[in-house]
Amino acid sequence: MRPPREADRPTYDIVGPVVRYDQRDHPNARILLKPGIAEYEEYYSQHPELREWDDENRRLRSQAISLHRKKDPVNEWFSEAAGLGRRLLASRAIVGDGASAPLGNPVDADPAEMSRKLKAFGRYLGAGRVRITRLNPDWVYTTYAHPYIPDEESGAPVRLDYNYVVCMAIPQDQDMIANGFGMAMSTETQWKYSLGALISVTMAHFIRSLGWPARALPPGNSPYLVVPTFVDAGIGEQGRCGHVVTKEFGNTFRPGAVATNLPLETDRPVDFGLQDFCEKCLICAEACPSGAISSGGKQVVRGVRRWQFDADKCRRFWDSIGGSCGICQAVCPWSHPSNWFHNTVRELGESFPFLRRLLIYGEKAVYGKFKPRPAPSWMKPN
Repeated sequence: MRPPREADRPTYDIVGPVVRYDQRDHPNARILLKPGIAEYEEYYSQHPELREWDDENRRLRSQAISLHRKKDPVNEWFSEAAGLGRRLLASRAIVGDGASAPLGNPVDADPAEMSRKLKAFGRYLGAGRVRITRLNPDWVYTTYAHPYIPDEESGAPVRLDYNYVVCMAIPQDQDMIANGFGMAMSTETQWKYSLGALISVTMAHFIRSLGWPARALPPGNSPYLVVPTFVDAGIGEQGRCGHVVTKEFGNTFRPGAVATNLPLETDRPVDFGLQDFCEKCLICAEACPSGAISSGGKQVVRGVRRWQFDADKCRRFWDSIGGSCGICQAVCPWSHPSNWFHNTVRELGESFPFLRRLLIYGEKAVYGKFKPRPAPSWMKPN
């Protein structure tokens, strides 16, 4: 399969002043706020309209998790265990300013050669795709969210003063993701988050050993917007689902990254026709159980016209089931395994726009509506 075509500009549109994002506003950060702690009172005093919605999410989540663990007190802990690396490798001791400093005098670095070495090393460590971009300050969060980032004070300003970001996509097991919103899907997601954290920390340590500063950006402590940064790097394009979709393995991946000042050769964005494809394809929107993925057009969000999904609706569904959901990954036509048939379809979808509606029709005819794939036998209740 050929790599996706490179483009001169990303496939999103900046239509006005870009407004940077406050990490405290993310639903995944808000769910960790608990009544009685200072961060809870402070946040909802500024956003009272969200208190009732978020409190109900917390109630639903607690209830669902409790029921799951009573019903299956063994297998329900797989996801928790798989995510341990994500949490451990997010500490300030691992990724803070002191852990980002050079470990010696800087070696002479040829940008093109160093870029080739980092990409090869990243793929060896387990990344399926590695690309490099300049860090855009617009994609850096304004402030940290605590306790979402345990070692950072809530509202503390984010300082990410680096020139480049090495972006790495860690593929997920498609059979596990096809479990939909069961324990297999959740476990695979958490494990690849942990693996992405380990790869990020390892890559950062390598760069620091060369005498250059490098700040690991593991999934548990990455104060920047992953999607536009990965789009800038050419990992893929943003799809209707709101996530980055690659030509090679769709949106079934988890991110890892490193910010650094090591001189590097940057990559260009890619355009393999996904924007037109997603305009025609509504498969993820139709399959989404929460209705979070819009079947309409793009929206302008904080100065950028792009696909946007409703993160609050998505979070409400997660909390109602006491876990996470990967249906939008499982049903994406670009997420099929890499074999001669699907790779041929990928090439046709990229090269011949007039075939895209036919390919989407074929996808629906062959695969039909989403049916969760069973969890592996070792994960089934005793």
